[in-house]
Amino acid sequence: MKLTAIPLPFAWLRRFALAPDDLLRDVTYRRLWTSIFISSFGGQVTMLALPLTAAVLLHATPTQMGVLTAMETLPFVLYETLGPTLPEGLAGAAALWGLAQKALMTYPKAVQRAGHADGNALFTAILNGRSGVTFTEHEYADDWALIGHPDRKFELAIPDLLDDLRALKDARPGLTTDEFPIVLSAGERRAFTANDILRNPDWRKRDADGALRVSAADAEALGLVDGGRARITTAAGSAEATVEVSEAMLAGHAALPNGYGVDFIDADGGRRVPGVAPNELTSTEWRDAYAGTPWHKHVPARIEAVPA
Repeated sequence: MKLTAIPLPFAWLRRFALAPDDLLRDVTYRRLWTSIFISSFGGQVTMLALPLTAAVLLHATPTQMGVLTAMETLPFVLYETLGPTLPEGLAGAAALWGLAQKALMTYPKAVQRAGHADGNALFTAILNGRSGVTFTEHEYADDWALIGHPDRKFELAIPDLLDDLRALKDARPGLTTDEFPIVLSAGERRAFTANDILRNPDWRKRDADGALRVSAADAEALGLVDGGRARITTAAGSAEATVEVSEAMLAGHAALPNGYGVDFIDADGGRRVPGVAPNELTSTEWRDAYAGTPWHKHVPARIEAVPA
């Protein structure tokens, strides 16, 4: 039997060949194009998946579906229409107009007790309030109505959680490892902690760089010195910080303050980033299995001295 090679019809592919001067031949442009494609694809998935989830799993009514669809696009509409009319630098706050109206519809009396005649007045107060705004003022009798369950009760008994609590009697879970033997509190409250996005870091009278606090025993074991530098490594990331040897710390425990490691833009447009951002060392997967609360106060870590 004689086999004859059959020429494949690849000629049609030539029509898709890139021209010599096509932008897609540029590596940087290809990366930009790919990123835009992925972002757009993800956006389309969200636009399809969210309504389907509401309709199929949550059994949303036609009215609720209409509201959901409107809410998906409302922030963009507000940004493009209301945003340009707002004071300079506040265009992004346009989306809060919708939230102000929703607050009024949900808690009309509480919003008015807080001093806002309507949703527009609340929105104006938000724009003018540089240090926060009281948007509702609830009375004690309102408290139980804020509970979302139909019976207005808190569900404290979670069967799976109770089983896990009983299991602690026999075996406590190991939350540190040989690789990460130190328990790091990633976000300790201190006298001079505050988010630098909101406050000039110059206000701090001490602990300007947010020191890593360690015990005297760990400092000796790890070769750390007060005022020296150390590298903190977790499963999520790594960062350097100044060491503070503290008698308040127990062996095996360390702490970094919250509010540091974020950009502060001064009046001249200069950027400063003092200290370590705790979120760089924490993972979204390291959290409570039931409430979803991150375990920021118990992050397994490894600490090493940085040579001077």
